[in-house]
Amino acid sequence: MAEAESQQQQQAGGALARRTAADSVRAALMRPEMIAQLRMALPRHLTPERLVRVAMTAVQQTPKLLECDRQSLYAAIMTCAQLGLEPDGVLGQAYLVPFKNRVQFIPGYKGLISLARNSGEVTSIFAKEVCENDDFDYAFGLVERLEHVPAAGDRGEIIGFYAIARFHNGGYHWDYMTRAEVEAIRDGSQGWQAFKAGKVRESPWHTHFAEMGKKTVIRRISKYLPLNVQKAAAIADAYDRGRHGALDATGELVIEEGGGAPALGPQEAAGTALDAFAADQPEDGAAVDATAQEATPADAAPAPGSPPWRVMSVEQAAEISRHLHGSGIDEAQLAAELGLEGIALDTWPSERHAQALLKLAEHRKARKGLKTDPAQGRLA
Repeated sequence: MAEAESQQQQQAGGALARRTAADSVRAALMRPEMIAQLRMALPRHLTPERLVRVAMTAVQQTPKLLECDRQSLYAAIMTCAQLGLEPDGVLGQAYLVPFKNRVQFIPGYKGLISLARNSGEVTSIFAKEVCENDDFDYAFGLVERLEHVPAAGDRGEIIGFYAIARFHNGGYHWDYMTRAEVEAIRDGSQGWQAFKAGKVRESPWHTHFAEMGKKTVIRRISKYLPLNVQKAAAIADAYDRGRHGALDATGELVIEEGGGAPALGPQEAAGTALDAFAADQPEDGAAVDATAQEATPADAAPAPGSPPWRVMSVEQAAEISRHLHGSGIDEAQLAAELGLEGIALDTWPSERHAQALLKLAEHRKARKGLKTDPAQGRLA
């Protein structure tokens, strides 16, 4: 009896903790500055309030999302906003998936199609499965041909997939993949491997093979589709290879390398002066000051609508403010030097920048002849 009561108390405590965590996420997403950032990123057909509701439904359906790094959850939701896809897991546009203690945005088959259609460059796009009893013929080369008449009644086993995209300029592109080609990609997927090893109970490759095959062939032709489709497909490819992918503050693609460092998209800047300052945190005080003075509003300030994973928390901002004032440094003057004037401290760049700013405060405090506490150079 006592053991049963203990289990009930543990379950009740766990449910309360999940509700508390979910309420915290909802409150963070509904902050006015967050809503403003979402609104700037979202297309007209989707409102911030609806995206938050859909995202919170996904969180409630998959409680493990709350156990992941919270900033990665916000990053995944912001990626949904930038692409204009709802992560409801029902319509098949996009999914939020726990992945190596982080939340991974994954576009669905219907999401890729929606992105292509919403671009205005594609008049139609679709994918179909081909079965062994269908009347099907195709040819590549100078005279391309694709003919498919599905069999009436029993179509038999799936033998392949094809996808076709038609463009506004009258052109088109299509491709065909055999079942063996699709299964080779499936076999390389970390999700499928986990399913086969018994680490997870189900995989969409097992429960929805036809839909996954269509998504695979859509991804095959994505390099000929609008840029947003290419980015979404690249994130899905990265997930299959066991890497984390997302869009950064400017909408550029960032794929994690095997060692954990992000691989920058081709259009992403190698780094700003403030980025270098934060990354290096040089011990030489003169170098620190010089780096800070080189930062300009163009390269140091967060981009308009910068997503929440690039932003300090309110608690971090308050701690930095205390250290700055304790070092005799005027916060407004420092912001001006870093090209961040007129921007609230809790919307300055990320925690690694916070570490660098504290390093700067420590150095300037020492230069003024004040007693320096090394502990003030680090966040608690």
